[in-house]
Amino acid sequence: MLTNPLIHIGFHKTGSSWLQQELFHADSEHFCPLTPDRNPNSGKFIGKHFVRDEQRYLLSSFAMNTGAIHQAVDSVCVSPGERVPVISYERLSGNPHAGSFDARTIADRIKAAFPDARIFCVIREQKDMILSTYFQYLKIGGTDSLTSYLTRSYDGRRPGFSPAAFNYIDLVDYYCRLFSRDQVLVLPYEMLRDSAREFLGRLGDFTGQDIAGLAARAAVAHNKRRNAFLVPRFPFLNMLCRKSSVNGYSPLYLPGSQCVINSVDSLIGVGNRKYAHRLKRQIDGITGDCYAAGNRRLSELVEIELSDYGYY
Repeated sequence: MLTNPLIHIGFHKTGSSWLQQELFHADSEHFCPLTPDRNPNSGKFIGKHFVRDEQRYLLSSFAMNTGAIHQAVDSVCVSPGERVPVISYERLSGNPHAGSFDARTIADRIKAAFPDARIFCVIREQKDMILSTYFQYLKIGGTDSLTSYLTRSYDGRRPGFSPAAFNYIDLVDYYCRLFSRDQVLVLPYEMLRDSAREFLGRLGDFTGQDIAGLAARAAVAHNKRRNAFLVPRFPFLNMLCRKSSVNGYSPLYLPGSQCVINSVDSLIGVGNRKYAHRLKRQIDGITGDCYAAGNRRLSELVEIELSDYGYY
């Protein structure tokens, strides 16, 4: 059985694409992604078995799925050698558009499958994270305004956004109790953005790999947000240009409408910076200081002064 793997659980919107494509890739001298192919999202090959079954249904909350996980690992014909075997899949921290409802259950499945795993988690200041999550929601077809997205209460049917999903201390503390504190590394996304050498140095110390010298790669952008104008201001347009589960597989979808909207965006040529600041003020008005106490506890737990990065 695979022992002592590194499992990168996310969160979403914290540089996961960069980590997967610049660090946890097939040609790395330091890390060995557990995948039979060279897909840049290689972590999904193993990671999906923590979330869904062989018929692609959401796993029962009572299912560990350990057998399928081990079978998938055994099917990977790779030899890590001195490299660190790694699974990198941000969905392992839950789905932020569904309140991360299964994040704890996934943690239990990881513990059952890899009891000696090392857990790597990247966080992001909550107001910035929520804004980025909302833009992702629009990208995949969402039609709610920011206020509706943040304040729509649970109706007893399909889970939606919940501010509790971004109270990181809850999940981090649970992983520390499952695996022990020294098997869990938590780093802020802002450290990767502003001081990549320190970020990689800490990750290198945790994994026993000398990777601080790769800091220059931090300038390479992945999954960069498109400079959209229309949809962020008029989300209902997604009923025409997107067809996905978040808008009920819109019956109003018009093939080709996305190209028209992209063309209008190009003609307008106005970015989202000022609009993003306005949205962030709305987020601040809704969330207030609800994360401050948890962030202070998290600072003590991970021994990083998160106030230096604007967390409280």
